[in-house]
Amino acid sequence: MSFWYGISGDEVDMQRYGDAILNYFKTFGADKTALAPPKEIDRDGVLQYYGGFFDLIASLINKVSPLDIFTTRHILNAWAGFLAIFFAAKISIRINGYRMAIITTWLMFLAPFFLGHAMNNPKDIPFATAYIAAIYCFLNFYDKLPKVTWKDYIWPIVAIAITIDIRVAGLLIIPYMFVWLAGDYLLNKENRPLLKKKSFSLIIIAVIGYLGASLFWPYALQNPISNPLTALSELSHFKMQLAQLYDGERVMSGDLPSSYLIHNFFITNSYILLFGLLISPVFILSRVNQKKEFSWIAFILFTGIFPLAYIIYSKSNVYHAWRHVLFIFPSLAIVAAYGLNGIWRWVGKGTMKYAVMALIALGLLEPATFIIRTFPNTITYYNIFAGGTKEAYYNYETDYYYNSLKGVTDWFIKHELPLNANKDSIVIGTNAAHLVQQYFSKYPKIKVKYVRFYERSMSDWDYGIFHRALIPAPQIQNGSWVGKSTIYEEKVFDLPLATLVKRPSHLDYEGYEALKKQDVEKAFKDFIEYRKINNDNEMVNGILS
Repeated sequence: MSFWYGISGDEVDMQRYGDAILNYFKTFGADKTALAPPKEIDRDGVLQYYGGFFDLIASLINKVSPLDIFTTRHILNAWAGFLAIFFAAKISIRINGYRMAIITTWLMFLAPFFLGHAMNNPKDIPFATAYIAAIYCFLNFYDKLPKVTWKDYIWPIVAIAITIDIRVAGLLIIPYMFVWLAGDYLLNKENRPLLKKKSFSLIIIAVIGYLGASLFWPYALQNPISNPLTALSELSHFKMQLAQLYDGERVMSGDLPSSYLIHNFFITNSYILLFGLLISPVFILSRVNQKKEFSWIAFILFTGIFPLAYIIYSKSNVYHAWRHVLFIFPSLAIVAAYGLNGIWRWVGKGTMKYAVMALIALGLLEPATFIIRTFPNTITYYNIFAGGTKEAYYNYETDYYYNSLKGVTDWFIKHELPLNANKDSIVIGTNAAHLVQQYFSKYPKIKVKYVRFYERSMSDWDYGIFHRALIPAPQIQNGSWVGKSTIYEEKVFDLPLATLVKRPSHLDYEGYEALKKQDVEKAFKDFIEYRKINNDNEMVNGILS
């Protein structure tokens, strides 16, 4: 599936950052680009605070991969998504067996939001994988205490180090271990004499895991003690804000309501997963006397809820629906599966079990149908609580990660490029230049330039590629951003996500150039002639009115 997905908004920066990390180690620290990446690599000024483990691996594999850079990265991203499901299923087996693990697997795979991100999100999916893997490795280790050998320490230490080295928020795993220890103290009196020895084991894992996170992270290597904490502080108070379409209005991310994450999670997940989450507390509380099962599922619920509650409490700057908390999804999917599996256990033997099976299968059919119909634009899923995708399109962000640009550029290469074979150059104006130029990197005659949608008539270009993420809300809602000059639209349910425009005339540009020279007479003549060719350009119409 990953072959059909486009380059996401962060991938170009992360790919270059991975190369910078690789060069740092190849030159034994002489190349310091990874310590302070330049603006052309780091548009947000924060890349050095990311561990970059996944991006380093991707850069290494790209050295030998026969595929292009971003196809290789998408395959690796898909593997990360698979591993997130794998470790969530492993935890489910330990909690309540293979049936629960199978439910967990399908809930995660048929979650359109998670599935879409699993194909091309190099920040949040690898972190989600490392997060749930570290939780599993720790719980598995703790189960063996106190009878452990030095080899048993390897997996939790490595898992914690990798988690922090992908995103510094992985530091959460360290206090989680001691939360679990406290729970063991409260729930299992018979284990209390062993807690001192267990505490010492956890301290070893915490210290080595923390220091190990710096091994492949150039910024942290400069000071392995304090720099990860500095990175945590910087990313927890991320200063850059993005305008987001939310409840029908463009809102700066710093001004979004505290309910933003929970609301987006609620309206972008399948009914069957939400139902499983809703009923899970009933079955969790009913198993209090089953100490091991109860402690595992309660802890997994904690790892899903605590980060969300903390982010809301600290008023962290978040955007792009709930992308920044994707790492809690495996935990919440496990809890949802526990709830659905709880119904299965509750009905007992007989035909009712088949009814429960049918209920779950029917619930999974709805997101599966959506995925098939909208592939590969699967993250555009919204449930009926937002009016479905067709209604949510006008009120919320849909393809904020720019996946749909691939469909437009592929169409251009196939249909329009051959028509321009005799031209020395083709200029493409776009509001997503840093991504579009990657698609045309093998076509030297194509020149890509950044053009704001509202200023498109003021620039000289032959074709325009415009993505909805940067279109003003009123024009999305009235559909006016798709004009008569649009020759192709990448759509979901007949709703445009990205468009290809063939410029009908350069008279609008010439009119603006005349205005710059204060030649008003020529400018108005050019604009009037242009409107005869294209009468739906709001910029020209605005001037002439």
